[in-house]
Amino acid sequence: MMSASPELVLPEHEFTYLAGSTDRPWSHFIGRWNAMKPHLGQMLKDCDTDRPLRIVDLGSCTGFFSLQAAHHHPEADVVGVEGSIGIGNGTVGMVGSAQQILATDAVQTHIRWIQRLRLTNCFVAPEVWDYTSVCELASHGRPICDVQFLLSVVHHIDGVSVDQYAKKGLSRVEGFVDLMGKLLLLAPRHFVELPNRPWLENTYSVYGTQREILEAATKASGVSWNFKGPIYTAEWFGLRELWVLEAAAPMSPVDVETCPFPRLYRGQSQGDGGTTPHRDDLLGDAGFETMIKDVGADSNWMAPSCTPGLTFACPHLGGIDVDPGLMLLKEPYAPAEAKIGEALSAAPTALLVAHLKLRDAVSEATDLLREVRSSMPCDDALSHAALQPRPVMGQFAATGQLPLAAQQM
Repeated sequence: MMSASPELVLPEHEFTYLAGSTDRPWSHFIGRWNAMKPHLGQMLKDCDTDRPLRIVDLGSCTGFFSLQAAHHHPEADVVGVEGSIGIGNGTVGMVGSAQQILATDAVQTHIRWIQRLRLTNCFVAPEVWDYTSVCELASHGRPICDVQFLLSVVHHIDGVSVDQYAKKGLSRVEGFVDLMGKLLLLAPRHFVELPNRPWLENTYSVYGTQREILEAATKASGVSWNFKGPIYTAEWFGLRELWVLEAAAPMSPVDVETCPFPRLYRGQSQGDGGTTPHRDDLLGDAGFETMIKDVGADSNWMAPSCTPGLTFACPHLGGIDVDPGLMLLKEPYAPAEAKIGEALSAAPTALLVAHLKLRDAVSEATDLLREVRSSMPCDDALSHAALQPRPVMGQFAATGQLPLAAQQM
């Protein structure tokens, strides 16, 4: 068993966010995390020990909960999915690109603290989830993570999914309940905090309480769930309750050899100067290839120490985009061959640049395909998804510098 990590104290002024002119009280962040922490520890103890563990923080915003989870649980990879479609981090994701999401204040804060804390197990996935994309993820029939954080985020996903509900012939309430049911299928364990009115007004009119809304979602999922809570309550635009939901019977194990995230990001590594990319570079035509030093970042940050069972064959090629399959390598999986690192070191620069440009083109095509799918009825999208190959361990992320090749210690 790993020894307990010291408490992680993060600065209030960097992690609170505004709703209109009102900050969400800092006590709500601390209170929710303190309530979640013992449950999360037990959840991860109950998981399989013969494979890497994965936590998804949906709507991670500044990364407060992702950073806490990654700090206290180095045995798990923590992915903060941030789309910038809500109050906490603006609405860039409604029309912008992954680069623009990465350049938002909240994501910049998240990445900066990943670096400062040297968290090799913490990542940002800059992408927008909506009803169609959640349907696609759920259609594979197995969870994508062991634990999922759904903290005051699902109403934002609901907000960008209304047209997709209509295309499937669902009312706003029916669509939201089905969305929640499919989100539950993405993990066997969840922390869920719903907003109160005026959000989800139609759903509250039908079901009345947060517990009853969640009960409806569990029925829609087709899986039996156990409830705990609320483990924390807070008044912020009405009462908000934090619930724990756990599948009553074992679900299929997470397939860690496939990756549901088109991009994973955690900032630059040793070879890049170890600093957070400046937002102007993320938004510029050069994209990820000409990032410069952010004077506000910790300039002394060096390549982080590796999580147990993980070392890098090519530390000098530290990348800003990381292949999630490679980051999950640990026992009992076989290590990558050392000759891969040697080959990358010896490869001509022009060849590596050509490789990256090809990956960029593939990524842009994937984004375009996702936009097309989002305009299709959900049933049509699911039938198309079933025919598509899924990313597997060893497929590099599509943008930025070369990802790290990994091998066991």
